[in-house]
Amino acid sequence: MDRDYEIKHHALEETTLWFRARRDMIARLIHDLPKNVRILDVGCAGGSLLKSLGELGFANSYGIDLSENAVKACHARGLGNVFRRPGALTGFPDSHFDLVIASDVLEHITDERAALQEWNRILRPGGCIIVFVPAFGFLWSGHDEAVHHQRRYSKMALWQAARNAGFEVSRLSYWNVSLFFPTAAFRLLFKGRKGDQLYRLPSLLNELLAVMVRLENWILLHCDSPVGVSLFMVAKKP
Repeated sequence: MDRDYEIKHHALEETTLWFRARRDMIARLIHDLPKNVRILDVGCAGGSLLKSLGELGFANSYGIDLSENAVKACHARGLGNVFRRPGALTGFPDSHFDLVIASDVLEHITDERAALQEWNRILRPGGCIIVFVPAFGFLWSGHDEAVHHQRRYSKMALWQAARNAGFEVSRLSYWNVSLFFPTAAFRLLFKGRKGDQLYRLPSLLNELLAVMVRLENWILLHCDSPVGVSLFMVAKKP
């Protein structure tokens, strides 16, 4: 991603609604896992998810990122198991991890099949991946271009990509439902607008929306949504 956006991303990932909501959903999805599982966060950025995993008791967590600045930011936070490596060529041994998490990463990788096959390779049999990706091609905007997305996904496209890489999909749902309609309206009205759309929200609004999305996350644990700004998938290596 561009250096200016990366600086903004690292500054906002700890507190801003979008990132907090996604970490909350991941925490719910892994709630029942043993605390000694080995986890890889692909595209770990400044390490906010790795920090949250540690706070939840998951002490055996690793991260990789293509950005040298991201790796340095993680090391500065005391996160030692973080390495500069591409998402599709992790360098880890076969069957090394119990869980691979890729939050808004797959859409950046040109060869999605290679990335998914690599994540399958480094998972032990019975291990899982959790993937978040942007949804719906019609939501494509200047933001996608600014942050170097290769694609946005439909449910069928993500399901097929996972199946082609040897995964069995156990959960696949749209996510961030509450913001879907305002986001769709904004992007359709300002389709030609350039630049990213990551903003620092007023504190009160940020907190109110965070509460709303946490409630939404609880609901999504029990049922799927037909719409959302993003998709999340849980899939298993047989």
